[in-house]
Amino acid sequence: MLTKPNMLVVDNDVAILNKCNSLLLSRGFQVSTAESSKEALQILEKYHRDVDIMLLSLELPGLGAMSVIEVLKKTKSKILVMAISTDCGEEAIAAIHAGAYDCIRKTFTTERFWTKIDRAVERFTLARQLEILKKQRLSILKKDSYDEDTMRTIMNTIPEGLIVTDHHERIVFYNSKVADLFGLQGDAALGLPIEKTLKNADLVSFITESMNLSRSGHSSVHQKVGSIEIEGLTMRVLINSIESDDGKTIGSVSMLQDVSQKKTMDQLKGDLVSMVSHELKAPLSALLMQLSVVLDGLAGDITTKQKDLLGKAKQRTKRMIALVNDLLDLRRIEEGKAVVEIEPLDLGEILHRSIDIMTLSSKDKNINFDVKIVENLPLFSGDRTGMEAVFVNLISNAIKYTSTGGRVQVELKKSGKDIRIKVVDNGIGIEKEDLDHVFDRFYRIKTEQTKSIGGSGLGLYIVKRIVDAHRGTIYVESKAGKGTMFIVSLPLEK
Repeated sequence: MLTKPNMLVVDNDVAILNKCNSLLLSRGFQVSTAESSKEALQILEKYHRDVDIMLLSLELPGLGAMSVIEVLKKTKSKILVMAISTDCGEEAIAAIHAGAYDCIRKTFTTERFWTKIDRAVERFTLARQLEILKKQRLSILKKDSYDEDTMRTIMNTIPEGLIVTDHHERIVFYNSKVADLFGLQGDAALGLPIEKTLKNADLVSFITESMNLSRSGHSSVHQKVGSIEIEGLTMRVLINSIESDDGKTIGSVSMLQDVSQKKTMDQLKGDLVSMVSHELKAPLSALLMQLSVVLDGLAGDITTKQKDLLGKAKQRTKRMIALVNDLLDLRRIEEGKAVVEIEPLDLGEILHRSIDIMTLSSKDKNINFDVKIVENLPLFSGDRTGMEAVFVNLISNAIKYTSTGGRVQVELKKSGKDIRIKVVDNGIGIEKEDLDHVFDRFYRIKTEQTKSIGGSGLGLYIVKRIVDAHRGTIYVESKAGKGTMFIVSLPLEK
């Protein structure tokens, strides 16, 4: 059983340093501290093997946090870095691109701190378990001395299917779960190519693709996750390539987990939401049209009071239609359709069209748009519908949460190897305690200023899922009463 990871907290803000140290110690973690990047590097040089997770402030003086991250990157350290920052803004994006895992705001609550730390510990533990398993598999592939009967007994007790192949994609080992799934008798399949033994084209394709990526030197994509159907069962597949000490790809290991029951329950819940949403959309649209007809006087004269009541009914109907559309988008995304079709996209053209869609809403509130799109931007490979949803949701939010006569700035430019979209407003802003939750599903900020603003709490969740599906990042910076800035970075290189 793995012990708790050892922590190193690096921050020149003594109050934050002591608070993190106290919280970690309260749960039994071993903690070291440093007040500068220089001190942190000295600790890493002397006690490198005693540090597993580092909480690293991005506001360090002198050499700064990036120098520490670069040293870890050059030494191929397996230390997991959690950035600590005042606002987790653009400097956090740079840190994560350089290798940091996530960012914790210095205004964190105890609950939010543990949410972030628990995720980091889980990530570290899984990585460490995978490393141990890889060493065990490597031992098998190298035919080092081991008790074969004992090893086979252990592997056969694992409820998941396990397949090990060599660098020629021939089967080296499989456990009893795999034998049952594919009807394999004894050791008859050992030494045979996977395409002749594993009668499932998707699984064979996954293994082959993982091996090819590993051979080509794409170290960040050695792991492949997918889903296949075998004899009516839905299996989640996790595939890892195996490397020798000199970095040469010598095989792969695949784990197959039966997720049929979970998939069935998720499917039933999703189908119910989808069915109800579809059934509501048509009558709501018809109701909206009929309300518009009455309000426009096409069905006869109405009094001022009637017009006011019908106007409120029309606005609530619009909100219901927006909720239905969000639920249908959510269903599509949770079915794995956040990205449906990848094609070369002119994001400038999509942005212009998205702003055109929002024109009526902006004119109603006399919003001033400041749009800056750098010319000759490279094409971005992505899903058109998804990118349109990202732009429309971010711009729509900026308009909704900005007072009449306010300003919304939209910028699209190339930044390093990314295309970066920035949406800034001078609206009501977001309180610090809400910032870490804005991308949560169904989360809505509840204040006196927002209670009259409609929304499902799904828009930013949908945006985050679409951005994640394109391997991008999204960050938010905001000050209550001052406005909000969203930054989306999308990688140009695959």
